[in-house]
Amino acid sequence: MMGLIESIFDITYLIVVVALGIRLSLLKEKQAKLFGIMAIFLGLGDAFHLLPRVLAHLSKDGFIRYQAALSWGEFITGITMTIFYVLFYFYYRSISKDFDNKKKYIVYLLAAIRIILILLPQNNWGLPDKNYTMGIVRNIPFAIMGLLLIIWTYRKRQIHGLEKMSLLISLSFIFYIPVVLWVNKIPALGALMMPKTIAYVLIVVEGFKYFIKDFKAINILDMSITYLITGLVAGVFYREFTKYYSFTEGGHLAKLHPHTLVLGFVVTIIIFILVKNLKQNDINNFKKPIHIYNTGLIATLSTMTVYGIFDVVGNGENTINISAMSGFSGLGHLLLAIGFIYTLLNIRKVSQTNNISLTNTK
Repeated sequence: MMGLIESIFDITYLIVVVALGIRLSLLKEKQAKLFGIMAIFLGLGDAFHLLPRVLAHLSKDGFIRYQAALSWGEFITGITMTIFYVLFYFYYRSISKDFDNKKKYIVYLLAAIRIILILLPQNNWGLPDKNYTMGIVRNIPFAIMGLLLIIWTYRKRQIHGLEKMSLLISLSFIFYIPVVLWVNKIPALGALMMPKTIAYVLIVVEGFKYFIKDFKAINILDMSITYLITGLVAGVFYREFTKYYSFTEGGHLAKLHPHTLVLGFVVTIIIFILVKNLKQNDINNFKKPIHIYNTGLIATLSTMTVYGIFDVVGNGENTINISAMSGFSGLGHLLLAIGFIYTLLNIRKVSQTNNISLTNTK
């Protein structure tokens, strides 16, 4: 059961972080684009480690079968996470106006040392036996970088966009350090990676809220574009993933591409067309129902992805609880239906109140 929960959690995390990054990348501000790239980099980097974990949970003897992939995924994630914090430093630098070049060079130096340590063959990447000592050593410069960012952002916490960043970075390291130090002796500590991941999500959400303060019609359009890009990526993932495993039976992954395009792109672009000419006060009424709809859709797409991966790698084995999977899927569909009906009722209400056609530009 925990394997199923972690799998859905991991896929949801990847979808949310990358989607928020795409949304921010659509904005005009260079700072927003930087933060968007940072979020996308975080999600794509973590995917190299989290997707093998999902595969391992959903297939028989998966952690033995995907041992090398998990190791190399950790290798890639170690590098991308380092770059993530370098990009975060530049976000901090631009928001705080702290242009002290000494800090920049320190971040560069620590990042370079960290990446060099990750690249050393003594790490035994891809091999069954991990080098415990190297696991600690390569994280020392990373921890120092994190500590410095915590201190710097705490000192500038009164600046909008940085208020909670020191706390969230602190939490990410508080949950991460015990895993590095003691997970080989206490495997249950690996569960701390989930709250660590939540801390990263909240970092991205704080940046998102800083750059997108108001709910406007353009937000719905950007949401639609984000779903379009996500749907296209889902199609590529389905094609390449099933091709790699020589899987030709369809399954839930085959539904992921059309579901994302229709329920995500098409529905939201229609809503945008209907509400784009409304007054801002009327548009504000759609914020809550659309958020509920998005939550339901993301939950639906996440469970569909996990179920689809299970279709391919499960080989008919009872590696997950199908009833629990159906329950998670049902919850997503319920939120999706509530959000959709809520949105339609608001459209009807606004139409009646204004007594005009929603598409009337006058």
